[in-house]
Order: sequence, then C-alpha cells, then structure tokens
Amino acid sequence: MTQTTTTPTASTWPARHSVSLVRQSLVHASALLRSWSRDPGIIVQSMVFPAFMLLMFQLVLGKTVTSMGGGDSVYGNAGLVALVGALFGTLATAITLIQERDTGLLARTWTLPVPRAGFIAGRLLAEALRTGPATIILFLVAIPLGFRFEHGVLAALGAILVPMIFAIGIAVPVIAMATVASGKQAVQQLGGLFLLLLFFNGGFAPVTEYPGWLQPVVRHQPMTPAIDAIRGLTEGGAVAKPLAITVLWAVGLIVVFGPLAVRGYRHAAEQRR
Repeated sequence: MTQTTTTPTASTWPARHSVSLVRQSLVHASALLRSWSRDPGIIVQSMVFPAFMLLMFQLVLGKTVTSMGGGDSVYGNAGLVALVGALFGTLATAITLIQERDTGLLARTWTLPVPRAGFIAGRLLAEALRTGPATIILFLVAIPLGFRFEHGVLAALGAILVPMIFAIGIAVPVIAMATVASGKQAVQQLGGLFLLLLFFNGGFAPVTEYPGWLQPVVRHQPMTPAIDAIRGLTEGGAVAKPLAITVLWAVGLIVVFGPLAVRGYRHAAEQRR
C-alpha cells in the first residue's frame, strides 16, 4: 500500500493575519530575550559595564561634579549610566542581528506565516524589556552611594520607564544600520558617536560648565532631557518638560529611521533566501 505525501505550498500555510501583530511581537520579543540572556556580551554591555561605570564616576568625579552645583552627582550619574547601558546594549544586540542575517536565520524566520511587522515591533519591545531590569539593577547599585527615590513608588517606576523609552528610540536607527552594514565593524563605529553623547550631556557635568558655544548642543542632545527627567523623578525637579522632550526624541527617531529600518530588515531577510 503506497502512501502519498504532499508538500506544503503557500496556500496551505495559515494566513499571516490569522496571527495577531501583538501576539507575534510578544513571541518574538520573548525569543530574543531568551537568546540574549545566554549571550555574555549582551549581559556585560547591558548590566555589568553600567554598574562598573557608575562606581567609577562616583568614586573619581562624584565630589567634583556635586561641588559644581545642580544637586547630588549620584542622581545625574545614575541617569547618565542607565542611558549608556541602553545605548551600548543596542550595539550588542545589533551585532547579533548581523549574525542572524549572515547565517540565514533572518531569512528563515521571514518566511513564517506571521505578521512581518511583528519582527521589528518584537525587537523594539525586547530592547525595552532588556533595559528595564538593567536599570533596576543599576539603581540598586546606586543606593549605597546615596541614591534615593524621594518621591514614591510611582515616580520610581517613571524613572525606570525613561531609559526604556530612550532605548526604543535609539534602537530604531541602530537596527537600520545593522541591517545594511557590511560587517560588525560598521555597527561598532556607532560606539564613537555614543562616546560623544556620554561625555557631552547634562549628567556628566552641569550644562553651564561647558563652553558657551557648546551649551545648546549639550542641552538639546537626546540624553540630557532624559537624564533631567530621571533626576526629577528621583531627587526632585522638573519632570513634565524633560519627559516630553525625551518622548519627542524617541518618536522623532522612529519617524525618521523607522522606514529605513523596515526596508533594511526586509532586504537583509530576503537577500539570503
């Protein structure tokens, strides 16, 4: 007795719209987080490196920055380093994205009968969810250094949320770069830009301490309002304006680089098929 088999065709697969975008995004984010949790490079960049940097800043520069005015330096440094963790964490995950592209994994997942927008949305969600616990760990490290949540639980949750919003905005141009980069070195060059952001912001030193011609750049670059929002939610100070500017920066980066990230992601997946 012979047994016939049939090869699945495109018409036999479930329709893409049968899986909701929300479900696909959550599943993809969960898969990425499990993968990242086994990657020592991502763990070091996201959690170990920021904690070490905070200790170094406080021990070496803490008293000097506090004496410049603008409040206790630990609040500015904690906010600064939380954002640095988000920045360099996106670089580490971008390198894994290049690996997925070069090994063909991106192409294989691209053919699954699920909404393709969920791959981008899931990756952004994973970036935010990676940044949240990393920020909590950093704040716990900062507590013995004098860091406190002076305005209650809701404000503390808001302070954790700010780096997550920041990470989503930064992740979009990084994904756009990773999907078109010829190799890991191209993405790592972004580290030079991130170093400039690290040393020229309102957390590293009060804006008034920079040269007059540089102050507008320092004041309006994306890290400064995010640091101010974290400081306001923890130590005290303005919250609404810096938080609104942080959200506008994230939205602006998504609007400008989002189409490039989508096209680059599609091209990176389809070129290996």
